[in-house]
Amino acid sequence: MSLETRLGQRQEQRLALLPQMLQSIEVLQLATQDLLEFLELEVQQNETLELRPAEPPDPELPVAPTADREDSGWEEWRRGPTGDGEDGKSAFLANVPAGTDSLVEFVRQQLAFREVPALLADAVIQLCEHLDDRGILPFSLEQLAAEIDVPLELLQEAHAELITLEPRGIGAFDTVHAMLLQAEGDPDLGTIERLLREHLEELGRNKLPDVARAMALSIDELQLVLERMRDLSPRPAAAFTGEAAAIVRPDAYVWVREGGVRVALDDRMVPELSVNAEYAALAGDRGTAREVRDYLRPKLRSARDLIEAVAHRQETLLRVVESVMREQQSFLQLGKSAIRPLRMSEIAERLGMHTSTVSRAIAGKHVQTERGLFRLRDFFDGGRIDAAPAAGQGRMAVGQQIADLVAGEDKQRPLSDDELVAALKAQGVQAARRTVTKYRKELGIPSSYQRRVFGAEP
Repeated sequence: MSLETRLGQRQEQRLALLPQMLQSIEVLQLATQDLLEFLELEVQQNETLELRPAEPPDPELPVAPTADREDSGWEEWRRGPTGDGEDGKSAFLANVPAGTDSLVEFVRQQLAFREVPALLADAVIQLCEHLDDRGILPFSLEQLAAEIDVPLELLQEAHAELITLEPRGIGAFDTVHAMLLQAEGDPDLGTIERLLREHLEELGRNKLPDVARAMALSIDELQLVLERMRDLSPRPAAAFTGEAAAIVRPDAYVWVREGGVRVALDDRMVPELSVNAEYAALAGDRGTAREVRDYLRPKLRSARDLIEAVAHRQETLLRVVESVMREQQSFLQLGKSAIRPLRMSEIAERLGMHTSTVSRAIAGKHVQTERGLFRLRDFFDGGRIDAAPAAGQGRMAVGQQIADLVAGEDKQRPLSDDELVAALKAQGVQAARRTVTKYRKELGIPSSYQRRVFGAEP
């Protein structure tokens, strides 16, 4: 083996992503809400970048209409079908979930209204503070009395008071106890208790004939009791512990007017970005100290790159959404069952983009249509579709057809998954049984046996 140094040349190609290219890619794949948070962080870190939120126009002032808005029907559609003049901001505020008082605070208000003595009220509050997320008391009163150093007699009196408060069922020792507290006063309380303690598993599997036989009831009598039991909750405090669902903001709006598909981004959501003129003047003035100019120039360059990246994001997103929704005009007019599945490569080829650009453009994005709010990715089925897919063949379309078939089935003889496969085939949709089962479960539709409704033959 010999070691020697050689001087030679080699030619190769490498893809080098400049920082501004990486930033442009990052900005493109951000959803609108994430973009707002990203921009606020950038403004905090770069003093040469200015962010000015676009303020909605004063509803009391007349707005000079533009030709584009006059022709598109965009503002008309945003106000909604009722034409009540509600603007986007009001609609947003109407959809913000209301804050909920804590369970402890709610209990405290009820105690004050009842004028419960202070010592007893304090004991009730201590019990309430030891409930779990369901509103269940997971300790015995003896254990709790020793832990919090409260006389057992007082704690027993406090517990008797607690279980009479709203929401009914809080303070129960288990979920069955919670439901029984809610069922107090029902003439069939004994039957309800037996059903909850002895036959929950059979009820969960919809084995009503077996349960009715064991309870010496007719099917109709059992169903009447079960109908009243539907309002019983094993988690009485769920309304106080559940987190409000996150608000999904649409990144684009789509509507149909005069037979054509119209697409718009809500530019009011994206703030206006600009470079601070004073800092730009300082960086370009030779009279400014060199160290100041050296500090400001990369900041200004970064600010301009970010402004360009946001503008590129908006332009790319608009083009992609327009291309996608023009392919989905049948969906916009007829609903989910008419969705035509797409490949990203199909949209990329039409727009002269790379497939990865389309993938980033739709990542995490939502589109508001007159049919509802949808993820852009829901309109793509990747490699699962044929070379020339037809409307109604995509995941969402097949799921909608399954839901429609189940909604129209004979409830006493519900369709099995095999029968759903056959029904879809009759409609021109080829789907394997495991695929139908998967989509049915994703839609939250129980099995045919669980969907069966028992009763007298029609």
